[in-house]
Amino acid sequence: MAERRSWEQTGAASGLLAALMFVVAFIMFTLTDATGGTPYPSIENAQTVNDFYSQNLNHARLQVLFTTLGIALFLWFLGSLWSVLQEAEGEPARGAAIALVAAGVGSALMLVALALTYAVLLTASPAQADVVPALFTGSAVLFALGGGVLSLFFFAVGKVILHTGVMGRWLGWLALLTAVLCVLAFTSPFWVSGILNPATGALGLWAWWAAFVVWVLLASGVLTLQEYRAAKASMATEPPLPSSTAEEAGA
Repeated sequence: MAERRSWEQTGAASGLLAALMFVVAFIMFTLTDATGGTPYPSIENAQTVNDFYSQNLNHARLQVLFTTLGIALFLWFLGSLWSVLQEAEGEPARGAAIALVAAGVGSALMLVALALTYAVLLTASPAQADVVPALFTGSAVLFALGGGVLSLFFFAVGKVILHTGVMGRWLGWLALLTAVLCVLAFTSPFWVSGILNPATGALGLWAWWAAFVVWVLLASGVLTLQEYRAAKASMATEPPLPSSTAEEAGA
């Protein structure tokens, strides 16, 4: 029982590590614009991507690396979140199932987008400059579509939390708000500039991504606290070991 609780606490806390990775990735992003060179490209001026990454190669690689690690940790956290939602919802647990599938598909799309960015960073040379804008654009659009699919995850999670109260109703309402922002990501592939474009848009990228990170941070904190309290309660109710067993354990 103690080992199981330890695993549950680790899974719950992995969301905190995911949020930390995302914050570090954002710091790397801000450092790319601190060089004073080519500004971060949008879809309408994707031809400047090669120059931008050539000037900020190391920071860009770290940004992609930490974002990838963050998504991997989010998937680990998702396992703990799904088990809690499923148990609270009861059979057939449709909401928990939708949340699990949507988060998996959305994360997969974002990982493919990051893989394309990795390809951009490996092909940022004059001889291959003609393919870089297409890879950059494809990466931005796939990342936005991944965010759009996450709207289903947040709608499902919000529904289960509000219906069962398993993690606090305020977290359920915040999930619904995040879902609405993620829906905007579905529209970003139609915009090459402005606030809805998928590469630099305030609503096309940053609003839903920031809401996603904040929600994961808060949900992981709530779940970790719940698992900690459950572990303490479990230890308090467990019967003491027989004296012979206790001596053997001490030996």
